[in-house]
Amino acid sequence: MSHSLSLSSLLRLSGNALTRPFIQLVATFRGRLALLYMAVELALLLIAAVLLYFVLTRQVYDTVDQELTQQATTIVEELENTRYPYWNQEIISFSTHFIGSVTLVGANGVLLFASDQELIGRGGSEVTMALQKAMEGETAILSTGTLLRKSNLRVIAMPVHLGGDRVVAVIMLGRSTAEIHSFFELMYLMGGLLGLISMLVSGYAGFVMARQALKPMDEIGQAATRFAEGDLSCRVEMTSRDREIRGLMRTLNKMFGDLESSISAQKRFTADASHELRIPLTILRGEIEVALLRSRKPAEYQEVLRQQLDIIERMHRIVDGLLVLARADAGLLELAQEEVDLSLLVEEVGQHHLTLLSSKDVRLDMQVIDGLTVIGDEHRLSRVLFNLMNNAYKHSPANTTLTLKAFPDNDFAIIEVTDQGPGIGAEHIPHIFDRFYRSDESRCREAGGAGLGLAISKRIVEAHEGQLEVESEPGKGATFRVRLPLASADPELMKRLHRMVKTGNSRSILP
Repeated sequence: MSHSLSLSSLLRLSGNALTRPFIQLVATFRGRLALLYMAVELALLLIAAVLLYFVLTRQVYDTVDQELTQQATTIVEELENTRYPYWNQEIISFSTHFIGSVTLVGANGVLLFASDQELIGRGGSEVTMALQKAMEGETAILSTGTLLRKSNLRVIAMPVHLGGDRVVAVIMLGRSTAEIHSFFELMYLMGGLLGLISMLVSGYAGFVMARQALKPMDEIGQAATRFAEGDLSCRVEMTSRDREIRGLMRTLNKMFGDLESSISAQKRFTADASHELRIPLTILRGEIEVALLRSRKPAEYQEVLRQQLDIIERMHRIVDGLLVLARADAGLLELAQEEVDLSLLVEEVGQHHLTLLSSKDVRLDMQVIDGLTVIGDEHRLSRVLFNLMNNAYKHSPANTTLTLKAFPDNDFAIIEVTDQGPGIGAEHIPHIFDRFYRSDESRCREAGGAGLGLAISKRIVEAHEGQLEVESEPGKGATFRVRLPLASADPELMKRLHRMVKTGNSRSILP
């Protein structure tokens, strides 16, 4: 019992060892593809073998039938021209030269001659039916098997006539196809070996091709894994030459880039918010703690609340600016698509600042060319101009001139805001549009700035497919330049705008 159990266990283990690699192969795409190549190759070989068999069989039988018919006709003519008592000599003479079996059967069914084994007994019912057909005066040709059988015979049964159409005997000739069988056997053996080699080569080639084709997929998987683990700078290397794979890689890299921008924007928002809100929250908490140290008069509490309200208002502006920047970083900044009279907008913003500038004895020089029209969001463009004018006002000394210009330049509208302040150092210009960046920290704190105005302005201008630049030298003031595409530069956009105005849908994201 233990011996039988150990033997069965051994057989089961060996079976598992043989089937496990096959299961592992089928579990992979490259393995299934290799097996598919082999299956297709096998199907083609089988179809080719069947077609080859039928074609060769037809050609071989045509050749053998032609020879048998010719030889049978010869002996029949000799018998018909010879007296019956001498038939035996003619048959014996013919059989000595004929390669195969010769049988002569009389009309009464009596066997008159057989060169070796009797064809009727060897051929079975098919030979009997051919003999019966020949007795009726027709020639019949048949095979006792197929060319794939070594014992196969090709048999012809031809009637012998005397005195017109009277059948007196039937001559039967049988030719063995053993030699042709040997040829077929050798041919199919060689074909099977070559087919097996071809299948193995096709399977291996399919496996290698699939592995090469799927190698970029492994790289994509590794890149996705590294990205998921926190390596946001990870990208898929464009190593594949296949157009489809390269298109997938470009799409994935774009998705990784968008995700990196979105995640980085979220991190920046969190870091900026915590950094910038920490100071006003600290001040707010300190004032509240001081106010609660002892009882105070209502007027004192009102003063503390007014100071706290100013701090809350500053925090509100910071949060609002951070949200605008977060939407812009994520590509979700919605802009109205409307026709904006930029010349009129610039003049209105300049007029709004006259009182503020006069309180500091700063003169405003406006040089605005009429007829400047752009497509965009008038409210957000107005915010850009207010930010630039407020920034210039903060840095303009008393008894100086602030210049506001608007003029066309080819297909663009140019807006320039120039002050005569202390200017910006070369080391600060690359960072001037970064959020919370201040070239003069204490001065900006005193002025109440959060360091978000220029960053927001740049995002809004870029969302309008424009540019915001700065030129400055220390001691010579600063010039902020806005470049926006004119509406006349994009007729298709104007057509879309007019259609949207007609349908009442005036809000969209700029293309």
